[in-house]
Amino acid sequence: METSSKFVKVHGVRSLYKRAGRFYARITVGGKQTYRSLNTSKKREAEDALAQLKTGKPMAVVSRKQPTLYEAIEQCLEFRKTRRGASRPLSRRTIGTHRELANRAHKLFPDKQLSRFKDSDFMKPLEESGLSASWRKQIFELIKGSYERAVNLGQIELNPLKGIVPAQVRRKERSLPSREQFDGVCDSMEVLFSKRGKGQSVAGGRGAALSTRFLAFSGMRISEALGVHWEHIVDGRIEVYGSDGELKTENSRRKIHINGPLQEVLDEIAQIYGKEGRVMPTANLRKYLEHACAHVGIQRMTHHDLRSWFCTWCVLSGVDINTVAQWMGDEAQTILRVYLQVNDQAQQEAATKLQ
Repeated sequence: METSSKFVKVHGVRSLYKRAGRFYARITVGGKQTYRSLNTSKKREAEDALAQLKTGKPMAVVSRKQPTLYEAIEQCLEFRKTRRGASRPLSRRTIGTHRELANRAHKLFPDKQLSRFKDSDFMKPLEESGLSASWRKQIFELIKGSYERAVNLGQIELNPLKGIVPAQVRRKERSLPSREQFDGVCDSMEVLFSKRGKGQSVAGGRGAALSTRFLAFSGMRISEALGVHWEHIVDGRIEVYGSDGELKTENSRRKIHINGPLQEVLDEIAQIYGKEGRVMPTANLRKYLEHACAHVGIQRMTHHDLRSWFCTWCVLSGVDINTVAQWMGDEAQTILRVYLQVNDQAQQEAATKLQ
């Protein structure tokens, strides 16, 4: 129960405050600001009373029934879709992820009115779901946001999940190859898949090796790299637009300065495949990487690991983290938290530089 004697501003409603569970209007009397009780503990009644106090007329309130969980999720997703405005719509990929979150929430929780749930009704099923920590966190945030949206619309009074912070997703530790090992992986692709067999891409092992190097030396996501055409390479920079013009984040549209190894890859691709259309020869890297890594004797890599490899390669080469973040199209803290992998050997070498 609230016992605070302080007036707390009610978010989203001008001049409306709350103290000890009751609502008050902040008004000006004789040039001085004061508070007047609205004689209610219900937000919608307080808003109506506040409107009458200001205008002398009752506020036109649209009667809204309390939504069920599934209805609240839908109105939350619709709000997410429209709040950025028509000029910055969500990508199809993001909308698809939101729909997948909603579908998973439907499987975990029953469809009943929001006020009939307790916080434990969400936390326990999530913990027992068997889903990854990342999926559990995203589903929790969707449910929490659905409650908050319903509160803001005046459909319910309280958000039982307010103030609850889910456990942080554990950082994925990657065992990344050295530069020599990485070169060995790419060379193995060309040897192991020198002749195109059934089920392999037209590009073959050499195209896969060049595509792997293209990702590793640019730091691009595979969806971004697939959107790079030769006309996007201007004045020593790659202009990133994404596949079909869709990008993951606001920072993803960027220019990447072409480094020496990346330029060598681009020259080789141009020599073999020409300089028309898409730059990257193939996106089908999983099989090639799996066999080549096994041949070299290192842990299997994915195209996600290539982005982390680029980040670590840059930092260990002395590039400052803000520049790396700009090249990768992410926030610096995300680069440090998600992508950078510095092993013990690299830390020992760094320690010798401090004198």
